[in-house]
Amino acid sequence: MPDNRPDDVAALWKRYLLFCAVGGSGLLVDMALFHLLHTRAGWPLEVSKLLAAETALLNNFIWNDRWTFGHRRPGTDAPWPRRLFRFHVICLSGIVLATLLLGLLHRWAGIHAELANLAAIVLVSGWNFGWSRLWGWAPDRVRSAATPVGDHSARP
Repeated sequence: MPDNRPDDVAALWKRYLLFCAVGGSGLLVDMALFHLLHTRAGWPLEVSKLLAAETALLNNFIWNDRWTFGHRRPGTDAPWPRRLFRFHVICLSGIVLATLLLGLLHRWAGIHAELANLAAIVLVSGWNFGWSRLWGWAPDRVRSAATPVGDHSARP
């Protein structure tokens, strides 16, 4: 990937801005669904948050896979189920952290639920980008045709 070189700062910033644009669409999905479930339907705060966050996560995966990290070289990336699994692992801690922050900001600090939700999302977004870039969409290690399966003689 071109943006994995330390000297390619412009490409990294471009990727980050694309990630933020995708995150903005996920933010809209999350906020709208959270509002519908919690404010309109009266669902519990944490349940509304978890469902809204998962829906936004799936939205973000699709757009990041096609747009943000769509520059991957054919044949080097993991299959999409593995990428989706990795994205879930990465974002799961963000969702848990955002849910805890939401509860803290809303219940303890008295911030309106939707504003607290927005703050929680913004606070965990950097984590998601860093790990998505480094692990979620990192190229799979391609096994050399010259190294038979089970042959560990090349290892130090």
